[in-house]
Amino acid sequence: MLYKEGKSMNIGVIGAGVFGLEHIQTLQSMRGVNLFGICDLNEEQLSHAANRFHIKNTYTDAAELLKEKELDGVIIATDEKSHEPLARLAASYGKHVLLEKPVATSIETAENLVKLEKESESIIMPGHMLRFDPGYARVKEALNEQKGNLKSLKVKRNVPVERFNLHSRTHPVFMALSHDIDQIIWNTSSLPKRMYAMQRQIDSNNETPGILLGLIEFEDGLLCSLETQWCLPNEYGQYLDVEFEAMMDEGHLKFRYPGDNIHIMRNGQLSQPDIQLTPAVHGVVSGALRNELEHFLRLMEGSAAPVITMEEAAVGVKISEGLIRSASEKREIQWKEL
Repeated sequence: MLYKEGKSMNIGVIGAGVFGLEHIQTLQSMRGVNLFGICDLNEEQLSHAANRFHIKNTYTDAAELLKEKELDGVIIATDEKSHEPLARLAASYGKHVLLEKPVATSIETAENLVKLEKESESIIMPGHMLRFDPGYARVKEALNEQKGNLKSLKVKRNVPVERFNLHSRTHPVFMALSHDIDQIIWNTSSLPKRMYAMQRQIDSNNETPGILLGLIEFEDGLLCSLETQWCLPNEYGQYLDVEFEAMMDEGHLKFRYPGDNIHIMRNGQLSQPDIQLTPAVHGVVSGALRNELEHFLRLMEGSAAPVITMEEAAVGVKISEGLIRSASEKREIQWKEL
């Protein structure tokens, strides 16, 4: 890390929403990092974040932050439509970028980002945090260790119903299943052959579907099933209900999040606090997000090889779009169509 040489990385955060705040809090607990400044179009949101985390440099115009000579890199944690133009703007100023997921919501935009990274001198790292989660990293190791064929994968990411209207601006495949699609890409070495999906609305006043079930057949014969349902009862008190399951020649693997770790009942309200993604221990944020940010810094230093590439993220966008098209058009989609 650069702090060993007496120098800190100057990092900015664009987007002071819920996940932007997670990035801010994590960066402030890391050695070798100086949170240079934050940017958000919403002045009230920007002021709230600045006051909460005692940040002096604030911007409502991303260009004003990005043109700062001292700035080394930036985290883009804004809405999906702004990802590509902001990444392009950051690259034009020579800044490195950690781009939150989904990196894009169309194949064309994802391919533009791949091209941008190849043509610029900036690192553009997709923010697929689960590649840095200790549980999923162990799953990856276990699947690499198995000698037989991987027969099937089943992924599930169900979400409390109260969060549906907060995130329904974006199809749930992009908002939720993009995590699991990236895990499928990470743990396989083949491209899809065909896919089929069905979806259902859960709110008559909202055209965005709240349920999607999908199937993917890969060129090597691997079968994958995918599920996301945004109608998990709020009373369960959990942020997510997630499963990853693999059938192999040698046996069976199953990973759940959250695991049966900690349940708290207080005044009739059940909660299951996060102890994997962004838990704080004695005021220091640890977990998957910190691991991801530290990897971003190592990429900027040139001391690490990429764990996730923009090309892989683009394949994930392509799979996502294929599933959405299948569900919308009520037909099987061939990979060669996309």
